[in-house]
Amino acid sequence: MNQLALLYLIRVEIQKVIGFLLYVLGTGFSITCTGALYFAYLFIATLVIGWILFKANAETLAERGKTNTNSPLWDKILLFIFWLLNYFVVYLFAGIAEQAEHFNIGFAFGILFTLFAAWLSTKATLENTFLESTARIQGDRNQTVCTTGPYRIVRHPAYSALIINCFGVSLIFPYVSVGICMAVTVIIVIIRTLFEDKMLKEGLNGYLDYTKETQYRLVPFVW
Repeated sequence: MNQLALLYLIRVEIQKVIGFLLYVLGTGFSITCTGALYFAYLFIATLVIGWILFKANAETLAERGKTNTNSPLWDKILLFIFWLLNYFVVYLFAGIAEQAEHFNIGFAFGILFTLFAAWLSTKATLENTFLESTARIQGDRNQTVCTTGPYRIVRHPAYSALIINCFGVSLIFPYVSVGICMAVTVIIVIIRTLFEDKMLKEGLNGYLDYTKETQYRLVPFVW
């Protein structure tokens, strides 16, 4: 189990490296100080969070590393598009658009938003041991409804974290192409939330009652 968890963490770090290489390719094999700062922060944060999750619950990481699951077709399609946009395409676009240094308040706030998103995602993963990468009813793992931590506020806090992160990245790389890429990513997250929420209501025991207690999917007091 620990080996599978480590393989998952290595894969996640490799994704970050590929994203960085695409960014450098987009810039024409040059990099600004802001780009270097962001990716250094990204690599370090990924390692630290990965270590925390590994020490807390390696089984969850091992399960998140599985891609060949019985998840529905809609999830496979949405997850693939999300994966391309969020981890690779956005950084290629950022590199192509990058022209000059832009240390400013937007960059600083962008880092803060991504930090908050990382904290929320980590908290959700620590609370919910059934938080896999794919959307499915985990009958093989005797899945139960998680109602603690951030799940007391919204039903899909990990997806909320993704949306916050998209906003942060748009501030860090304030370009139209990056903004459009992140907007499409947010739309995919919202669509996936709708489908997954419906699936859980129909297939996970206790989830329907949970929706009555925790009414909001992604944003408190909004939706």
